Amino acid sequence: MIRTLKPGEFNEAIDLSEYAFRYKLSEEKREERLSRMNADEIFGYFNDEGKLMAKLHLLSFKMYLGGNVMPMGGVAGVATWPEFRRSGHVKGLLYHALKAMKENGQAISMLHPFSVKFYRKYGWECTCDYKKYEIKKEQFPQTVTVKGKVGRITKKDVEMLHAVYEKFAKVYNGSLKRSDVWWERLIDDENIVVYKNEENEPTGYLIYSIKEKTFKIDEFVYLDFMSWNGLWSFIGNHDSMIDLVTMIVPVDDQTGYYLSDPKIKQEQYAYFMGRIVDVKNVLEQYPFDCSEDRHLFLHVHDEFAEWNIGTYLVSVKEGRKEITSFNKQKEQAFCTHPPKKGVLCDIQSLTAVLFNYKKPSELYRFGRISGNEQDIEHFEKMIPDYTPFIYDFF
Repeated sequence: MIRTLKPGEFNEAIDLSEYAFRYKLSEEKREERLSRMNADEIFGYFNDEGKLMAKLHLLSFKMYLGGNVMPMGGVAGVATWPEFRRSGHVKGLLYHALKAMKENGQAISMLHPFSVKFYRKYGWECTCDYKKYEIKKEQFPQTVTVKGKVGRITKKDVEMLHAVYEKFAKVYNGSLKRSDVWWERLIDDENIVVYKNEENEPTGYLIYSIKEKTFKIDEFVYLDFMSWNGLWSFIGNHDSMIDLVTMIVPVDDQTGYYLSDPKIKQEQYAYFMGRIVDVKNVLEQYPFDCSEDRHLFLHVHDEFAEWNIGTYLVSVKEGRKEITSFNKQKEQAFCTHPPKKGVLCDIQSLTAVLFNYKKPSELYRFGRISGNEQDIEHFEKMIPDYTPFIYDFF
């Protein structure tokens, strides 16, 4: 039986997480975790004796997609006791969570996978990568004089970070619109500095730590080149303390080009997966390019969430968009043969396209979507050019 956990069962859920993810919380950390769990929706799979066999946390977020804010269901803490594994419990929990998200109006879901292959079976797809830099001290950019200044702040000054982060995040698909509660969870007693321009406006920040002569940057956020220079000048002032800088950045970051020695170590990693929970809902919210009149049929197949199977007409006329879906019997027929008109895709491919993680022309070339070539081209032109990226983890 699948049901929502009661507060008195939260300790049992923590026990399962500790075992599955191999960690142990102190009593203080456990109490803190328990207090936070009231805000989460936790689904458990119980046997006839009332034993918790598996569980899943559903977190309520808002995220940016094409510059718009959308409700998003974050899937986390998926775990099963070993003696109950390979019995379909996680599959059942994922289906239950998708139905709950649909009812909640969370038309998109995201998760950090332990296995991409596993979650692809249930309709999630890779949607966000990140780059990791390792920059040696001798490769740092040359220090320049800036008109602004860098200052150290604490948790109580989080509003300054929030103002900079919001401007940064809204140009990336998949970035969270962080709540006050999420900021509280995110930053503890870390080193935080903010760059303010000559008008005393915050335009960049670093969240970082220093250990064993390595300057580790968790978030390097800047809104212009002056704030980039200002933050790098601050980093450079640690030259007697550090030998190396490591940082996580979006895949469109071009830091290497602007260094005197661009031969830095750069690695790209697949990070988060996304999934469309409710196709019609997403299409209605999605900010398609409406600069030209177009009519595009999307024939969508979803092996796991059957309510998404269908044909959807995206009509753009005089800068206005309208979404029409067709009856299910016809929709099923569209999904069994390559269409003469429109684009045929599964839920993973549609998710990858709407996140702008993959272009329709790429997926068409590799046989992941099919259809009329002109419609493929039109589909690509309708997708806003936002890079996928998320700094957060859940």
